[in-house]
Amino acid sequence: MSEVNASDLRLIESPDDVIHLYKGAGNDSMIGVEVELGFFDPKSLDLAIMSVCQNKVVKNAVNDACGSDFARNEPTSEMLEIGSIPGGPSELKAIMKDAQHKIECLTQKASDIGLKRSYFQHLPDKTAAELLDNLMDVDRYQAFFGPPREDMQAVAAYFSVCKSNQVSVSYRDHNHMLDNVRRLYALSPFLFMITDNAAAFNEGQPFTGNAGMHHRAALGSRGSVPSYLYTAKTGEEYIHSHIDNVMNNPLFVYYDEKGEMIRLPSGTFTSFNELRDQGLNTATNYFFSQSILWPDIKIAALRNKQNEIVNHRYEARMFGVGVHQHQTALLIMAALAFDSVFAQKVDEILGRYGFDLSNPESLKTPLETAYKAARQHNEKFLDIPYGQGTMADFAKNFADLIQNASLMGDYEDELSPLLTICRTGCTDSKVNALLFDTLDKAKDFQRSYDQKIFENPGLCARTLFKKQISTHPQRAETCSTV
Repeated sequence: MSEVNASDLRLIESPDDVIHLYKGAGNDSMIGVEVELGFFDPKSLDLAIMSVCQNKVVKNAVNDACGSDFARNEPTSEMLEIGSIPGGPSELKAIMKDAQHKIECLTQKASDIGLKRSYFQHLPDKTAAELLDNLMDVDRYQAFFGPPREDMQAVAAYFSVCKSNQVSVSYRDHNHMLDNVRRLYALSPFLFMITDNAAAFNEGQPFTGNAGMHHRAALGSRGSVPSYLYTAKTGEEYIHSHIDNVMNNPLFVYYDEKGEMIRLPSGTFTSFNELRDQGLNTATNYFFSQSILWPDIKIAALRNKQNEIVNHRYEARMFGVGVHQHQTALLIMAALAFDSVFAQKVDEILGRYGFDLSNPESLKTPLETAYKAARQHNEKFLDIPYGQGTMADFAKNFADLIQNASLMGDYEDELSPLLTICRTGCTDSKVNALLFDTLDKAKDFQRSYDQKIFENPGLCARTLFKKQISTHPQRAETCSTV
């Protein structure tokens, strides 16, 4: 969750006061990935989550060992996040190496005090209420969720239960941003599904859809797909609509003139524009309002080393967490952002499936239908409708395109998990549902699995569990051979 400078009291009178901060990075466009990981105690009877005190120990140990402040808190104590270095399209291997090193460092420091990383992207046996009972003592998180307002329970559940990979690109200019944001929204249901690594349980109960998408749906107008995706004709128009959305975003928390957070009672809201009457239309409140919009492709601030906002990026937030997902997500996003020939071919195939990116108004119905099909897939995984075809067929076409993309020429091993999933339909979550079909099996695996499996991000679940899949009596046909 993005941080905000609480002491920036400059008044924002109109979009003209901030529009220059959205101009783009020009030829210095870069990419980076953030990874959220959950930890628990494998020796405890109930797989107790990492506590607030343990969180602090692990975070400090990681940052001391690696010499930089790259382990970051999220609202609840079981979770820590790492962020990779940013880099350009020629630096993808360095970015992946950096992210992998930081993940391994964090996992090891947790292991040093008896904690274990969740194999699944979430903790399938833990409820939102249990996780929110262990809120970090950070002012912002306490104001948000300590405890959650009655009307914000579903939002709190999203931030506690869900973990994800988030990939950011500092776009070149407004139109580069819009082209990629539009393309990514059309791809979102597909990207959610092919990187999902959830168990077949959510908050301790059987769950047959995409749990991450389920919780995100509760964000309402703060999340999912902004309405102006379907109306903006140019990148500049999209940014202006975004700024208007920020200024009218319903706030349940805001900063007063002393930089202190004010939490409003349940059922009541204000907005940046309404705060003008109190003289609180400050840069702090503007960027805070922006930070609590959580669509699947977010427009987010870029800061310099002095913590000053100097530009913006688009951040794709739909990628699951597992052995390969941080690497898979980075490669997909890099190819879409930096390989124009590949991006154009993806646009063409999306068009054949009924997602006409040149006519944004036409995207609404097919995209809403595709989101619903993925969110409620009922253990059909990729065997669901996707536009005018099926997601399984689209996945095979996508695999062929990205394998032959010029930017991906040096990433054969790194692409292997993505290509395997796309060509077989055997997502990590499908393997999880097959092998861990009771909550006890999922919990037993959490206790017993060897964390060394995370050392090779070139593997997906279908490859990792080849033997178990091949001998399973109810194995799915697409997972039966490798």
